[in-house]
Order: sequence, then C-alpha cells, then structure tokens
Amino acid sequence: MSDVAGLDCRCKRGLRDRLNIVAAAEAHVVWKNRLGSHVHGVSHEPLGAALLGQDGVCQLGGLINGAAFAIFRDMEAFWQLNEAHQKFHQLASVVIEKLNGGDVSGAKTLYENEYSLACHEVIQSLSAINRQLQG
Repeated sequence: MSDVAGLDCRCKRGLRDRLNIVAAAEAHVVWKNRLGSHVHGVSHEPLGAALLGQDGVCQLGGLINGAAFAIFRDMEAFWQLNEAHQKFHQLASVVIEKLNGGDVSGAKTLYENEYSLACHEVIQSLSAINRQLQG
C-alpha cells in the first residue's frame, strides 16, 4: 500500500489541517443521526432524496473528487472511502424515498443495516487516511 511517508512532518500536518478529516467524519455522523431522526419519526425537517443522493455535494465529496485528495489516490483506503462515500449518499436517498413512499419498515431496515455500514466504512477509511498523516 502506498502512503504519504515521503512527506515531512510539517507537510503532513499542513495537509491534515487543510483537509480536516476529523470534521468530515463528524459531519457524516451528524447526517446519519439526522436521517435516523426521520426514520424513527422524531424529525420532519424536509430532506430531499435527490440532493442527499449526490456524493459530490458535501465538503468531503468535493475533497475526494478534487485535487486535495490526489496524494491519496494510490492508497487502498482512498478507494474504499470513495466507494463507501458514494454508497452513504445513495443509500440516504433510498431511505428518504422509502419514507416518502410510506415504507417506514423498509427505510428502518436499510438505515440500520446497509446505510449504517456505509457510514462506518466512511469513518474507517477516513481514519486510515488520517493515520497516514500522523507524525
């Protein structure tokens, strides 16, 4: 597996600060919780399935698809992140569509299983990338 070991500590620290990987992970946990509030009938804020389904709309999606993450493209963790992040957004869209269509049970099942797994994979991949930037 390739890493960013060729960078000195100052470059790694600067890159870590610029990317703010921890904030990206936290933002996805917050979104998971917001969606969970819908699934469990606690929240009724409008969430559009079409917008949620677009992985490039959020800050992390912009980083993944932009030049900022180019240094990580040789890493397995980058490709795992890319796939998990796409799934995270696509499944969020399907959960909302199910809720809007009255399939609360289907939405809960999807949210508690595949969607939660995709969120976990996003966090794990971000953690792996963040570890490469330590030191």
